[in-house]
Amino acid sequence: MAFRTCQGRDRLNKKGRGDSYGGVSPIVEGVLDGKGDRFGFIRQEGDDIFISGRNLNSARHGDTVKAVIIGNRPGRDGSQRIEGKVVAVLERNPLNVVATVIFDGAYFAQPDERRYGERLPLDALGGASEHDKVVIKIKASDYGDRAEVLYVLGRFDEIGMDVKSVIASHNLRTEFPQDVTDQAESYGDKIDRKEANAPYRRDFRGVTVFTIDGSDSKDFDDAVSIEKTESGYKLGVYIADVSHYVTEKSPLDREAYARGTSIYLADRVIPMLPETLSNGLCSLNEGEDRLTLCALINLDERGYVMGYEVCEGVIRSCARLTYVGVQAILDGDQEQRERFKHVVKSLEIMQELAKKRIAIRKARGSVDFKLTETQIKFDAVGHVVDIAKKPSLMSMKIIEEFMILANCAVAEKFCKSKIPFVYRVHDRPSPEKLSALNDFLEAAGIREALPLDPEPKQVAALLNRVDAEHKEQSGAVSRVALRSMAKAEYEPTNAGHFGLAERFYCHFTSPIRRYPDLVIHRIIKAYLKGGAAATKKYRDFTIAAARESSARERVALDCERKVDDYKKAEYMSHRIGEKYTGVISSVTDFGFFVELDNSAEGLVRISSLPPNASYDVRRLMISCGKKKFRLGDTVDIIVEKVEGDRVDFLLA
Repeated sequence: MAFRTCQGRDRLNKKGRGDSYGGVSPIVEGVLDGKGDRFGFIRQEGDDIFISGRNLNSARHGDTVKAVIIGNRPGRDGSQRIEGKVVAVLERNPLNVVATVIFDGAYFAQPDERRYGERLPLDALGGASEHDKVVIKIKASDYGDRAEVLYVLGRFDEIGMDVKSVIASHNLRTEFPQDVTDQAESYGDKIDRKEANAPYRRDFRGVTVFTIDGSDSKDFDDAVSIEKTESGYKLGVYIADVSHYVTEKSPLDREAYARGTSIYLADRVIPMLPETLSNGLCSLNEGEDRLTLCALINLDERGYVMGYEVCEGVIRSCARLTYVGVQAILDGDQEQRERFKHVVKSLEIMQELAKKRIAIRKARGSVDFKLTETQIKFDAVGHVVDIAKKPSLMSMKIIEEFMILANCAVAEKFCKSKIPFVYRVHDRPSPEKLSALNDFLEAAGIREALPLDPEPKQVAALLNRVDAEHKEQSGAVSRVALRSMAKAEYEPTNAGHFGLAERFYCHFTSPIRRYPDLVIHRIIKAYLKGGAAATKKYRDFTIAAARESSARERVALDCERKVDDYKKAEYMSHRIGEKYTGVISSVTDFGFFVELDNSAEGLVRISSLPPNASYDVRRLMISCGKKKFRLGDTVDIIVEKVEGDRVDFLLA
């Protein structure tokens, strides 16, 4: 299977090997990952570029900068680190800086992200008081960076201030403009009968179609159906026809483009579309007629795809099912089977097909990183009352498999039709990152290595062997392996999906919450009505939409991770002094991280260990005399302290 590889980039050789600067161009551009005014890095493929404090040239964390390479310097692990000097700030960090106002003889701003500095003198309070959370503007002066308050968010200890701070720091759009809500509300709550009966729409209202989602879901943009045929199976995947309502260049479309995606924070959702639309006409609610785009896929008895078609349709869902409820039905719960007896047979056939599809994907080399999500529960006023790892249910895997099938079928059809499109692309991992992964495996005592130009099968086989033979280290290896992979992006040209081992892939199944899905729905409908000629006008737009959607997705993921970290820390802050058992998930020169069964993670600092503690970079190990702390070791810890989203542990 061929996958696109990155070409035309300056790649850095491992640890500076090659010419004197590791083969890197003497001039580089990139985003600065700053550590206050002390130092920073320009992150890029291969080795990062180190920038010392004296060479920052007023650049701050998050700025896009131009730098020149000035030489090599030894790193903390003894390797050669490429060093640069910032010669120009090309673009200031677009993110807001959130800080807490403190008083220590004078007023200071203490940024939440210490990469902006530990504390900055305040020139203007802007109505803020001590202990207020504020958004600040940082200004350079002859005596170092200073700040002024732009606006006040509220008291630092207010419930939900952590989430409010993340939202403010990323300048997220939380309110819809009036013209957007007006357009959404103008459609009412019933579909247009004339559109439902249009000759180009297939009528599936007599088919057993239903939705399966989480118990707390409010919008349902995908539904499924299945039937056994003489040759195997006929799977139907029905996706809400959001593009019928979010018309080109309308207020709804402009707002959806700017947001790019819905953002799922631990205690709230920031939707891409107004809820009057996403929970109404664009939600495949039980018993309601709804407009859809449909992927109809024929599979043989073994589960292999024989053919498919894409069409516009109208459906009426006969059941709103949950993952937990479906799992109970499949496990034999008689009460649930009786309640949903009209879909039990379909669910059993779906499970049968999904198991075959899972086996096919595994045989082909689809990579399973075996990572679990965290479930965070709140009380009525918003305090975190529990955190736990989400279970992995067969009911979830059924929907996952069917959505992958639909995404692949749609991508293949329209790639072969040679029309403008937006694909979900996952490149091969770079040789530099794979080399670093191999070094990590060796240091962790795992005698496995990947070729520097692997096939998906080889990555999958490695993770499976680690999971079978090094169970205690499996989670850490999966996380490091995932970071070694390329990031999935939206692209206007198809290049396959390495992780899924698929030649064709796109995002077709969630137009309520992802703008790329909405874009391709629009293109698909134009193609179905007018052929390839009707899609030419989208060529430039797919390029812009892919680029913008990838950028907005990165922001969303960063916010979601940050909020999860805050909420886990909040939960652990009420358990200071309590004892837990966990697994060492990472080892560094400043300590080791321990992950608990509930998914919370904290740092045991090397400074809290006996004075003879030393870090062995080659073996990824901290030694205290005869006692060794390695990746995957089980240790007992006591929760020491919590500060912001950071948790510190002590050895029990």
